[in-house]
Order: sequence, then structure tokens, then C-alpha cells
Amino acid sequence: MKKIQGRVVCSTNDKTVSVEVVRLAPHPKYKRRIRIKKKYQAHDPDNQFEVGDIVQLQSSKPISKTKAFVAVAVPKRNDTRKTVVSAGSSSIDKGE
Repeated sequence: MKKIQGRVVCSTNDKTVSVEVVRLAPHPKYKRRIRIKKKYQAHDPDNQFEVGDIVQLQSSKPISKTKAFVAVAVPKRNDTRKTVVSAGSSSIDKGE
């Protein structure tokens, strides 16, 4: 199944969100990469997404004339960054 990631730009309709997807593509003449924006209508059965949320669009059978995707929450990335502990904050250095 095709999955696309985008940002919710409109959520005023009942059970429908409008999602803007941005992708990079080469310009036909100048070959420079340009941003291409496209809007998709997606099904949101629980009305859980607000404007500005990042969602993933999962393809499905056509729900209506304009809706063929279902909006799904983006899974959280596993944050594996190491935390740096500064030497001045430990209780050993205070002389207690």
C-alpha cells in the first residue's frame, strides 16, 4: 500500500482533513530541484487531527469522489540521541 506523509491544512469538514504533501522534483528545463505541493483529501473517522498535525496517508478503496486515503497518526521515532551530562552539575564536585 502507498503511504504518503504530509501536514494537515484544513480540518473543518466532518470526518475529512485536507493534507498538503510537499515533494522535491527536478525542474523540467533547469534541472534544479523545486518544491511541488499537492493537496489530498483524507478520511479522518474520529476527527482527531487538527491543523498543523503531521499525518501519514494510507491508500484505501475510494471513500467518496475525492477521498481515497485514510489519515493515520505518524509513529513516533525512537529517539536514540545520547544525553550529555555536564561535569559541573554533579554533587561530587560540590565538596559535600
